[in-house]
Amino acid sequence: MRHGEAPAPERPTQPLTRPHIVAAGLRLLEREGAAGLSMRKLAGELGKAPAAVYRHVSDKRELMSLLFDEVSRRIVLPEVGDDPRTAVLEAAQSAHRVMEEHGWIAAGMLDGALLGATSMRLSEFILDALVRDGMSDAQAARLDLAIWQYLVGHLVAVRAAPYPAVPGGDGAEDYPTVRRVAPLVASMSDHERFTAGLVVLLEGAFAEPRAGHVDTAAHGGAAGHGDTASQGDAATGEAPSAGPSVSPSGADAVE
Repeated sequence: MRHGEAPAPERPTQPLTRPHIVAAGLRLLEREGAAGLSMRKLAGELGKAPAAVYRHVSDKRELMSLLFDEVSRRIVLPEVGDDPRTAVLEAAQSAHRVMEEHGWIAAGMLDGALLGATSMRLSEFILDALVRDGMSDAQAARLDLAIWQYLVGHLVAVRAAPYPAVPGGDGAEDYPTVRRVAPLVASMSDHERFTAGLVVLLEGAFAEPRAGHVDTAAHGGAAGHGDTASQGDAATGEAPSAGPSVSPSGADAVE
């Protein structure tokens, strides 16, 4: 600054907001993984003091929940229309694709650190579609839970215990069916394997009698086969269960 000149005005500091924190947190996760994410490193990424970050996010657990919420916005939820089964299938497939791209999600879900408001979009969509299709709340809740457990389990298993390769060596001749089937599974992508299992899960759940059929049986109306089971479920308040009923077209649903 020359003699007699006024000092240059200080540049205003951009206020820190949660969107800034989430964006920086995702950059850290993609670059260093969950193990490399800490509140101190996040503050460094933002060029702020840690205390400034803590004013917006209480700890790493809340931060992970916010990050999962942000990623969950990328899950595509289709129109339900007249085919809720396909809509639920497509929504779960979209969730699998999104979560598969971010390896930190599966581990975070296992320790319960990723429960946020936006992440409930998938459950709300699935539950609403199933209830509108005639399932009872109990039936819908069971299927939603099964889908989530299968989704998380698949993401973890792919990293921790992938499908075994074709067995060889001593004793391999004792497992002829495994040797025949293993190459079929090995030729599928992880997403195709996920979809194949999801189709079986949905086929079984959608084969269950709907809540309306249970009510009819309980009130002495006309009933088809499975009448006794339906009446028993109505008496206990539980939705009836049925074994899987996979149609030949189930395999064709694999992408």
